Amino acid sequence: MIFFLLWLLQDLLTVLFGGVIQIPELFLLGIVYRLLKDEDEERVWAIWTAFGGGLLWDLRWVGIPGFFSLGYVVVVLLVLWVWSVIPLQGRTRFTVFLMLESSQLIPPLLPVLVLGGEIGGGFFLTEQIYALPALFFCLWLYSRHMKARAESGLV
Repeated sequence: MIFFLLWLLQDLLTVLFGGVIQIPELFLLGIVYRLLKDEDEERVWAIWTAFGGGLLWDLRWVGIPGFFSLGYVVVVLLVLWVWSVIPLQGRTRFTVFLMLESSQLIPPLLPVLVLGGEIGGGFFLTEQIYALPALFFCLWLYSRHMKARAESGLV
């Protein structure tokens, strides 16, 4: 349910700002945050959630079904793979930040990588700057969660 609300918030902000600023990928950020936070549960939900949200985004904005779905699923699979390779000692705040940042870097670059063209440096940079508060908020939540796990002896 929270992912649906994040998708709606991202869509609403995109409509309200009408292309003046690029809205961060809040939906995908929520998925990646939950993947990193809840390591013990099954993770197939993330692939299907990312695919469904990307497909809705494609049908709503892009018009090419599967375009952003591909990017969202690639981000989820990349995060799952990299996170499983990193040992527990290497899972620092910096690596968590990099995993969260991947959810903001890959989707805006997808049209450039697939269709060619230029990135539009200023537009891309402003999107990354606007994403920083959400990234730092997720990093803070992750730190609190890990501190609580350490205090309860689960780590």
